[in-house]
Amino acid sequence: MSHGPSRGRVLSAAILLLSALVWLPGTSTADTPEDGRPNIVMILADDLDTTSTPVWQAMPRTAALIRDRGMEFTDGFAPMPICCAARASILTGEYGHNTGVLTNAGEVGGFETFRDNGNESHTIATHLHDAGYRTGMAGKYLNGLEHDPGHIPPGWDDWNAGVDNFLYAGYNYTLNENGTFVKYGVAPKDYQTDVIRDKSVRFITDAAASARPFFWYAASTAPHFPIPPAPRHLAETVPTAAPRSPNYQEADVSDKPEWLIDTAGVRAATIAATNDVDYTNRLGSLKALDEMVAAIVDTLAATGTLDNTYLIFTSDNGYSLGAHRLTQKMAPYEESVRVPLAVAGPGIRRGTTDAFALSIDLAPTILGWAGIALPARIDGRSLAGPLAGDTTGWRTDFTAEYGGAGASGRDGIAQEQIPGTDTPAIYAFDMPSWVGIRTERYLYVRWYERERPLAEREYELYDLAADPYQLTNLIKTADGRAAHADTVDALDRRLRELTACTGSSC
Repeated sequence: MSHGPSRGRVLSAAILLLSALVWLPGTSTADTPEDGRPNIVMILADDLDTTSTPVWQAMPRTAALIRDRGMEFTDGFAPMPICCAARASILTGEYGHNTGVLTNAGEVGGFETFRDNGNESHTIATHLHDAGYRTGMAGKYLNGLEHDPGHIPPGWDDWNAGVDNFLYAGYNYTLNENGTFVKYGVAPKDYQTDVIRDKSVRFITDAAASARPFFWYAASTAPHFPIPPAPRHLAETVPTAAPRSPNYQEADVSDKPEWLIDTAGVRAATIAATNDVDYTNRLGSLKALDEMVAAIVDTLAATGTLDNTYLIFTSDNGYSLGAHRLTQKMAPYEESVRVPLAVAGPGIRRGTTDAFALSIDLAPTILGWAGIALPARIDGRSLAGPLAGDTTGWRTDFTAEYGGAGASGRDGIAQEQIPGTDTPAIYAFDMPSWVGIRTERYLYVRWYERERPLAEREYELYDLAADPYQLTNLIKTADGRAAHADTVDALDRRLRELTACTGSSC
């Protein structure tokens, strides 16, 4: 019987310790860019929730190198909780009702809508590029780019975007590499997160040798279904049941909207068949993502740029692993809208904050670091105050939005084949459009925002202080609505303001 740590664990701990040490002040050997402006690296996970997935335990290097050496936002939110809408807001700093992107496809969704609405003229990349930054990205850009795979948006000096849905499978995908289509196969070296890691290392190494400050955007699809663990992590990825929270496979959904009631049975069956496998793969795929973060930080240290670089780690949106009988994002519930967010870099205070931080806040924060005046159209706020420990006058509410076409909860994709595999098709569902308001105490939601007149919509109200798992809709019945009439009226007024806001009025 062994009474001490294994050699592997000791080695892993040593590597982690050495990685952490590279951040210590004075370790940089290269000068900062000639104009003194900082570099910025944003690392974006895909569908990484914080309610069920133990993010920092699953990603110990990221915890040590970014979270523990900077500020963690324990109330990080994605107010457009689906991939394309969320990424559109990250790139622009605008709510979905201003980008016009509220879902992944159709008249209010997808890359083409984002482009056709003129959003590509005012992204993080264009602002930074025009200000003299060297810009680059690798990985997932916006859903729907496969319809125009040769497109390279303005503002990017180094473009390495996935142009087909095989990107989600981790293999057999194609990248548009600065205008050249490069096909990746099924060899271990082709594993998508590792390719993005290698491109990150090359970009940072090259950029550090120049006098220009740089911005790098690393966007792996991990842990989005169905990406598997990297080959080197398969043996250590053991079957793991998804956490059974109080709202897991919620037994009584009679207080929920009719679309969820009507589809609850088949949704529950899908959860029973796929959820634990999905969770196991998610945990496994995060191992390579964690290694990618460490490689980025190690490269910054090796090139002498770490002390003058801001690092952001977050996710585009959350994900439901069986809560409320859902296996997706898009919903207004905590599982979909909560995201991890940690920021480290020069002058950032170490610790945690419960200030509401939204994905629309990333663009103004980044532009502020670069010394760029904020355009009037940006809806978010710079996180500079909370990052310094000052939350005076900070927001206490925000709106969230979704523009799906699933009026019955059944529209959209009826079945989905796992890309690049022989795995049988599984059921996937859309849901109706909605708008909601999240305050420190309440969540209030108005359903069927795009499908029905106001009098025919459905509503939800949750007291998060008393009901954090959102099990009891306080206004499902007429008596409930009457009992909470004042609260609903106040929230509805504020919701109308926020869903019409632009710029500073948001």
